[in-house]
Amino acid sequence: MIKRFFPVALVLALQLALVACEENGTAEKKMRNYQFRAISGFSMGSSSAAIVGLRHPELFDIVAPLGGAVDLSVLLHIIKDELLAGFCVPPQLGKMCPAYPGANTYEHMNVGLPSQGGFRRTGMIEAFEDLSIAMGNPIMFNRSDPYLPPGITKDVLEESKQQFCSNPVRLSGFFDWRFNPEGKYPVITFCEANNPDQENHRGEFDPSATPTQPVEITLAVDLNDNGVRDSGEPVLFQASERFDDWGEDGVPSEQEPGYDPETNPDPAGDDWSAMENPLGTENNGAWDEGEPYLDYGLDGVQGTADSPYDWGEGNGRFDLNMNLLLSAVKYDPARLIMDLTDEQLSRLDFYVDVGVRDHLRFRDTTESFVGKLMARGRKVDVRDTFRSLLEPDYDGAFHISHIDWKHLGRDVFVRYGHEDATEAQLAAGDGGHVGSYDQTLWRFFTICAYVSEHWPGGDYEKLGPEYRARLDDKTYHSEILGMDRQYYVLLPPGYDERPDVRYPVLYMLHGIGMSASDLTASALFTPDWMSQGLLQKFIMVFPDGECQEDCFSGNFFLNQAGRDLPPRRYEDSLIQELVPYVDANYRTRQPEDLEFEQ
Repeated sequence: MIKRFFPVALVLALQLALVACEENGTAEKKMRNYQFRAISGFSMGSSSAAIVGLRHPELFDIVAPLGGAVDLSVLLHIIKDELLAGFCVPPQLGKMCPAYPGANTYEHMNVGLPSQGGFRRTGMIEAFEDLSIAMGNPIMFNRSDPYLPPGITKDVLEESKQQFCSNPVRLSGFFDWRFNPEGKYPVITFCEANNPDQENHRGEFDPSATPTQPVEITLAVDLNDNGVRDSGEPVLFQASERFDDWGEDGVPSEQEPGYDPETNPDPAGDDWSAMENPLGTENNGAWDEGEPYLDYGLDGVQGTADSPYDWGEGNGRFDLNMNLLLSAVKYDPARLIMDLTDEQLSRLDFYVDVGVRDHLRFRDTTESFVGKLMARGRKVDVRDTFRSLLEPDYDGAFHISHIDWKHLGRDVFVRYGHEDATEAQLAAGDGGHVGSYDQTLWRFFTICAYVSEHWPGGDYEKLGPEYRARLDDKTYHSEILGMDRQYYVLLPPGYDERPDVRYPVLYMLHGIGMSASDLTASALFTPDWMSQGLLQKFIMVFPDGECQEDCFSGNFFLNQAGRDLPPRRYEDSLIQELVPYVDANYRTRQPEDLEFEQ
């Protein structure tokens, strides 16, 4: 994925300035225009909160992605090397060839258990189809459609699931450099099936199960030409032209002078590492200027420029799936954070978390996002487990009143879960995509405490039981979407009884497969803390990110690339309609220039 890099000299200057402040024992105070809005979310909502917050930095003070895909380049690498991986080269019917024993493959997906916030096999596929509806298909490129694979028309989307699965589209002359280099096998649309009898193996491909769920965003190589994707038959991934990920100098580490795998593994210093060297270009999964590539088009086969299914061969430049190029510019949080101006970045605070064994591999994407933030000169406070946030002399149960704000940094990254978790902890979801029951609550409580701490001049007045909070199920009319849109709003204790008080707003975005109401149960714990003066009082808004017959499990709160219906502008509705509607209909705190410590 093509990136714009933050100047190294400026990064070093920022870091030296921070060190100087620390050595002098003072923190630099500046004026900052507070909007008194924060945006956060879980899973799908995490990605969306990062995207929306970074695309509209003038509207928010705090951006808090919690356990989501916040680096699309890393996510694409995971899709390529794990979710769509493990096929033999050349392909063999009935056989898989994982990279190493126990490796994640297309036929043995780690979809997570229910306690980990997991999906079934078809649910995992639908989640990535929703991503493709929102941002465009990252796996394959169709010149005529942002969602479907090449050679497939919208006619298939008008079919029932039964029709789609029983009447596959068959394409001949379709090339792929790994699995169909001579184009001798037909390529087909195909369906998948769940494995309902094996609760603990829900990601396993079951050749005996009847495939009933269409897979709309990629194609399979039909080795035996029977119109069904059988075990071992490859699923295609054609995101870019073939290239060597050797860094900007175009030389792999082992060929660099002075290379020694133990004492000096990368003498050029360009090896990518999510947090140690986030701007490294070698093995970063993206093509960088200077890296060798083959100008053979997306199918990777020379001499197929006339194929209606190929793109970019022989044009003298490195070609990327155009959907990816567009989504990188618009929707990749890791790129957006690099593209912010210094002024835009300086007025945002960041709170980030992720589970240490998130089965969706969002730990990788999150650490890469945090690495990019650090590359911009921000000194992110990285903490392992929620207990590490607490005062060092406190050994009681986790509680927000004992968070050690005095020593906690401005930007915080929490990796929750125990690296050495017991079997019982693992069964309870420890460190998973959602986390155990306790971790799920702590995640919600901590972001509430963080935004409370980071808005200055808050209302911490203690209130009696006669001052009550109120949770309302509301709608606003969206002209942009042409429909009424649901949202929930939690008004803090005293909102009705004290008509002159105004409040900051936290926008909380839910995950895929959830509804706007699902996060409100956790939110109902917070009014008591507001009444006790442990949290400042603020409004919480829970927008609806469900599908409106245009996706499967979630709309990502973004302006869609589209599927079979005209693309809907969910992001525009959120920013241009819901945010102003909340400001007009609730007593939200007005923007104000205030002093803050960097």
